[in-house]
Amino acid sequence: RDVLGSRGLGDVYKRQENVLDNFVAENKSLYSAVEQAKASVLYPPNGMNMLILGETGVGKSMFVSLIHKYGIEMKKFLENSPLITFNCADYANNPQLLLGQLFGCKKGAYTGADSDKIGLIEKANNGILFLDEVHRLPSEGQEMLFTFMDKGIYRRLGETEFERKAKVLIVCATTESPEKVLLKTFTRRIPMTIHIPSLAERSIEERFSLISTFMKDESARLDKEIKVSMNSIKAVSYTHLTLPTTPYV
Repeated sequence: RDVLGSRGLGDVYKRQENVLDNFVAENKSLYSAVEQAKASVLYPPNGMNMLILGETGVGKSMFVSLIHKYGIEMKKFLENSPLITFNCADYANNPQLLLGQLFGCKKGAYTGADSDKIGLIEKANNGILFLDEVHRLPSEGQEMLFTFMDKGIYRRLGETEFERKAKVLIVCATTESPEKVLLKTFTRRIPMTIHIPSLAERSIEERFSLISTFMKDESARLDKEIKVSMNSIKAVSYTHLTLPTTPYV
């Protein structure tokens, strides 16, 4: 499960102050990440696109959910603004279908496109489009996306003349080194890069809190009391201290 926070989203949302400040109060190792996210959302006029780096399971998706909630709290998004999540790996073996998912397509644009279809960019209008595993997005898709980030316009696959408009904050995430897997012309359009620390980079206090929370959640899920010795919790808290650094560190 994700290790981002020692509380679930529901617990964070219940508190009265803004969601990111409340979150970082209990997750101090994410202070820089939170400040960068806040600056990105508040940057005029429509925020800055973001690239989130982190190992699998550190909680990138949860962090984007917090960013979306923060944007609503700060009145940068409407209460019902969309947060659309798309994992680029799901269609990595079919680039054309992947691009059709993102940008939409015109009937007949490719084999199997038997009707007009709106894309995720259109669905994410006035909100956030979260592209997980963005390194699986083909070069053609990266080029189409940075054109949209530059001008706010795009075309569905198969369209040649009609241009569509949308206002979308793009948040991308990858476990890979962006210099190796993303076009430079693409990363130039993403001015904010945010690193989510791994469990190995978290403080002992945060790890202890995470483990305690996981135990409580599992106990509630099973409706059973779980007893663990303090020595066992300490042992788990000190694991992964020697994990190798991630490629982008």
